[in-house]
Parts: sequence; C-alpha cells; structure tokens
Amino acid sequence: MKTTMRARWGMSLLCAAAILIAPAVGRAQTDPDRAFLLVANPELTDPNFAGTVVLAVRADPGGPLGVILNRPTTTALSSVYPDRADAAGRNDLVFFGGPVQPDALLFAFRSATKPPQGMLVVEDIYISGYSRVLDELLKHPEHAAEQRFFAGYSGWAEGQLEAEISQGGWYVLPLDTEAIFRMNPRTMYDDLLRRALVPRIEARLGERHPSRAN
Repeated sequence: MKTTMRARWGMSLLCAAAILIAPAVGRAQTDPDRAFLLVANPELTDPNFAGTVVLAVRADPGGPLGVILNRPTTTALSSVYPDRADAAGRNDLVFFGGPVQPDALLFAFRSATKPPQGMLVVEDIYISGYSRVLDELLKHPEHAAEQRFFAGYSGWAEGQLEAEISQGGWYVLPLDTEAIFRMNPRTMYDDLLRRALVPRIEARLGERHPSRAN
C-alpha cells in the first residue's frame, strides 16, 4: 500500500465508517436472524465476492451490510497508523471487507460493555468505525485475538440480497462467531462451503432413497 493511501486512510476512513454505522446505533437486536453468514456459491463469478464468506447483519434502515471474513490483505494495522505508539506493536492484518467505501476502516470486536458508538452483531460482538472506539481498542493489545479490522464493507439495497440468495448466488448459514475471530481465513471458505452443502446433499439422497431417510 502506498504512503499516500496510508495517509488518506488515517485521516478520512473513520469518518466514512461513522456514516455507515451511525443509522444502526441504538437499534441493534439480539434476534438470531439478524446476523448470519453468507457463503458464496462456487459458481459466483463476481470478483468482489467469488470464494468469500461474509458476515452479514440486517440493520435498519435499508438492506443488510457486512464484511468479508476471508480476504486478508498484506497491510498491517501498524502501517496504516505509523505515527501511533498504540498501534506500533500490532501485527494484525487489515482484511478487505468489501467494495463499498474501500477507504473506510471498520473493526469487529468483543466487548463486555456496550461501546459508545457501534452496531451490535450478536451477544458481545460489535462493529464500529469510530475513532474513539478505535482508541479504546488499541489500549488493549491483549485482546487483539478478538479484534479484526476491515477496509471497506459489503452492502445491499433492500431486497437485493434476498434476490441473490433466491437465484442461488449465496448459501446462508447461522452465525458461527468462531468465523469472525478464530477460523483460519485461508481454509474458512472450503470448511463453511462443506457445512452448507452437506445438508443439501443428504436431503437429495433422502428424496431419491426415502427408505434411507427412515
């Protein structure tokens, strides 16, 4: 990443992220259907999403938004903020979160207390893009394993994602929080694709051989 890009990120990405997250503050729910995983169909050819796993959240108003979980870049968080002492020791790689506002930095993290600004995903997991939240996160490098940073995000107009799912572009899985922080991003897609396909294969076998289903 060029120095000019780093500087532009450092000055403007948090403002852009704030615009993204602001409408959802205060309206988050713990509804299990609110947050889920999208696994791209292997036949999906859109270069932005081919071979991806996306954490998607239904946030009012408008359509769902999310971040791609398995596209780490080669850019370290510390190189985005070379002048910040609290980022100097961080080896976290910034992930490509999606094609919308690629200069915006978002962060997913666990927090035992509700952050002052951010969107609840589920339980104690939040997404934010605010500088004051980032400042607090960087004070706790011991929690780095439960923090992940994304350049850009993924978003759909109201009804758009539902149409893409009905057309077979995505498989939908219940949210597994391990995918956000723990799963290996290099193997995540194959692992979750198998998880999505196995029930469908078993259902087809049951339809062909009803006696086996019993």
